[in-house]
Amino acid sequence: MADRLNDLRAALRRSRVASASQLRAGLRVSQPTLSRLLSQLGGDVVRLGRGPRTRYAIARSVRGFPSTIPLFRIRENGVGEQAGVVRPLDPEGFALLNPPDGFWPRPGDMADGYFEGLPYFLFDIRPQGFIGRALAKRRAPELNVSSDPTNWGDDDVLVVLLLAGEDLPGDLVLGEAAYERLATRMLRQKPAFSDAELKDAYPRLAEDALADGVPGSSAGGEFPKFTTSRTTSDGHREVIVKFSGADDTPAVRRWSDLLVAESVAAANTGGNLGDAAPCRILQFGGRTFLEIDRFDRVGPWGRKPVCTLYSIEAALLGLGDARWDRAASSLAEHGLVDTAARDQIITRWCFGNLIANGDMHAGNLAFYPAARALELTPSYDMLPMQYAPARGGEVPAPAFNPPLPLPGLEGEWLTAASAAVRFWEDCAGNELISTGFRDICRRNAEGVAVLRARIGG
Repeated sequence: MADRLNDLRAALRRSRVASASQLRAGLRVSQPTLSRLLSQLGGDVVRLGRGPRTRYAIARSVRGFPSTIPLFRIRENGVGEQAGVVRPLDPEGFALLNPPDGFWPRPGDMADGYFEGLPYFLFDIRPQGFIGRALAKRRAPELNVSSDPTNWGDDDVLVVLLLAGEDLPGDLVLGEAAYERLATRMLRQKPAFSDAELKDAYPRLAEDALADGVPGSSAGGEFPKFTTSRTTSDGHREVIVKFSGADDTPAVRRWSDLLVAESVAAANTGGNLGDAAPCRILQFGGRTFLEIDRFDRVGPWGRKPVCTLYSIEAALLGLGDARWDRAASSLAEHGLVDTAARDQIITRWCFGNLIANGDMHAGNLAFYPAARALELTPSYDMLPMQYAPARGGEVPAPAFNPPLPLPGLEGEWLTAASAAVRFWEDCAGNELISTGFRDICRRNAEGVAVLRARIGG
């Protein structure tokens, strides 16, 4: 019997997932014998799907952690609940068992609980960007992972989520230990800065972030940033704060200009562009700070689920093309977004092109899960990155050639063009922006206005 059990384990490892008929044929055993063998393997067997779609896999332990890992989610009222069980599979892949209704889309094999890699909505919340690199540098030996997050594989991300995943973007928390750490935090009063405290607090937090980062939510991106809590006359806010350097070099002035421009872009959204995450500009200690309300947090402890186009496209579409306009059409064709969301994504993409945003990558477009289709989150990271300083500190002044609309997208383009003209004009008149960049904005406003008149007749 021991040989038969070893043969079954080997067969499950080879096939990753297999139906009963495949296992019977490979092992040359009857159905009663197979059922008995599966029962004797006990909790090591993972059953996926139901009825004729039932298949089997075998679980594994990742670096000594249990092979059965509870997944929790935090609701908007701050109350936690179990959202299923994650099981690493041998030799690779993962199972998600018993997720709640209304969870993230799971077409095909995902509907049965099988994922070829770490479930996309977990992979997407991994520590990344500026804060993620700081966390990796600081805690890599403890986590037993590379100090460079770009080198992390699925097992590395799993371990990081288990050991350092209580305050990541979105609403998910993996493992009992991470959930208990979060629950301990929730028992304490959450510190939050008032407006009067920012003058001292933000320069200090910026220095801490640059000195390897402060623990916090690892939102993606490359701009130096930190996360913190605020208390205002409007109530509690969770914020992410981007900041410039503290000297007066041309490169630092340009980064400051871009932060102000991002706040201007947020003010020029709405309508068919959708809302932007509310933000505000502050200047302390020689630095410019852009304080942005987090759309994945509600009050001091509540959370909302989010996932970016980066992971959604890879897991659900697999096109290898994350350009927003094409991704929007593919998402709509697959029933993952409705027509209104598709048009809004395309309009945002046109707006980004018309304000010289050369960094509209797939991580800068995010979604909430919803009953029928994905819903867009507020817009974020929308700014004229074409003018960002080079690594060596040079400040570029490239010619801006706003693109013409693609055939069939004239309506979205014209909507975006009107918003882009307002954006450039508002930047040109903003005294927080340097004189040289305001001149650039003034020329760009004229250029987009001329093109809009030409296209709109």
